Amino acid sequence: MVKKLLTLQTLLLAAGTIFSWSRVVVQFQTFIQRYGTIFRIKDCAFPNPFVTACFYGSVAFIVALVWSGVILQSQTPNPKSERYLRNFLLFCIFFALSVLTFEFLTYYKVFRTSAPIVSCSPGVFPLYTPCFIGMLFFLASYLVARYITKQNPQISAISK
Repeated sequence: MVKKLLTLQTLLLAAGTIFSWSRVVVQFQTFIQRYGTIFRIKDCAFPNPFVTACFYGSVAFIVALVWSGVILQSQTPNPKSERYLRNFLLFCIFFALSVLTFEFLTYYKVFRTSAPIVSCSPGVFPLYTPCFIGMLFFLASYLVARYITKQNPQISAISK
């Protein structure tokens, strides 16, 4: 049962990785077409993908996917690694929620700032952004990891 759940978790993270990188690649293409370089940060109509939360969320998806894949492929279960992955996924959810909060505040013009745009989709309602969808992938993966913890007594003992 735990192996099936680990497979589901890895598949969810793979889908999240594909989704997030499909968005980031488009951002890079748009930015390079517009500016001809990836090194421009200031005075950009489109944010540089390296300074957006989407890029860092995409990197987090790759880290979580590789981590989950290593756990899935291991012959002996590593409860400590599974617990750390679960905690990393929880951190990713909080990161995405903080970005969404910032996007809501920016969308509703709660505060004005001259800081560079870090949103992946400036001007788009936050629940339609890639960040929200990525957060849902992280949340689903976290819930599976949480269920794995409940199913595996070794992990539950370490968690307490």
